[in-house]
Amino acid sequence: MLLKKALFLVSAENEIEPLLEFGKVFKKKYNVEIDALYVKDILKYEIFPVTIEGIGLNIGANYAFKEYKELEEKSFKTVKEKMEREFSEVYSKDGETVEVALDELKKYDLLVVVKNEKVSPYLKELLRSSFKPLVILPNIETFELDKIVLLDDGAYNANKTLFTFFYMFDEQKIDVLRVNVNSEDNLKEKFGDNYNLIEKTGDTFKTIMEESEKYDFILMGDLRYTVMVERITGKLGIRLLENLKKPIFIV
Repeated sequence: MLLKKALFLVSAENEIEPLLEFGKVFKKKYNVEIDALYVKDILKYEIFPVTIEGIGLNIGANYAFKEYKELEEKSFKTVKEKMEREFSEVYSKDGETVEVALDELKKYDLLVVVKNEKVSPYLKELLRSSFKPLVILPNIETFELDKIVLLDDGAYNANKTLFTFFYMFDEQKIDVLRVNVNSEDNLKEKFGDNYNLIEKTGDTFKTIMEESEKYDFILMGDLRYTVMVERITGKLGIRLLENLKKPIFIV
């Protein structure tokens, strides 16, 4: 199997520790080469306000731009000092976070990002636009990757997620959790002892949240085309993404 390469996206200094700690475990478990990218994104400082004519410079913008450059260079220095021991490369780019991340992702097999309590606008955009698998981390500092569960709703995307995960990291023992799913499961015969099916009934969200506490790593189906709708309608996928305190693998 070819060595896989993962890009870890750092968008703020408070994400350093979860990315660093997950990187240590992830690299050891799956023999993955890991790089870290910090994007010096001018938009998060609101230096260029929207005017009637569009984007325009405010008074004092030159000073603000200089200050932004100094702040971002200081932040990147902190990122590099803390992360370079564990990562093959820690580097920075100037630009808009999602645009830069997607462009850099062309050189990698997957992207690792940190979520906070709510799904941020840039994470929504990554979910919608990323063409590679995502690993989404809670902002915690302790990780294990021994017990893995696939959340299977009986749809195509759950199978796609499992096949992608096995292709990237080889077959390994996982549990497959199905809650209130009536469709036939046909993968046990293919994966044998590496595939342990668990079927539950009851409140879907509550049951998944309770069962997921037993696991270290959660595989989920595709959210990228429904994340905006799910936010409005309160559908299951986005609620799980926001509430699960475990690393989540999404294809």
